[in-house]
Amino acid sequence: NLSVLEAYQDLKDKLNYHFFMEIIILGSWAIWISRNNKIFENITPSFQGWKFIFMEELKLLKYRMKKKYELQFTAWLEALL
Repeated sequence: NLSVLEAYQDLKDKLNYHFFMEIIILGSWAIWISRNNKIFENITPSFQGWKFIFMEELKLLKYRMKKKYELQFTAWLEALL
């Protein structure tokens, strides 16, 4: 069994991007928004709903991305679409 720290390091190694932490944080944020949508808006959570929120947040992140990572980030983002 992997510890949380080992799982984190494994994910970091697999992603191999300078912006991997932003990916993790925005994925978690999308889960939080999905949870709030269920509680406050009575919207049933789904993977498609989570992915939509996640992708919208990633598109916004592009505007805050350092220029030296922008090309790599854009290519990664387009691969998800």
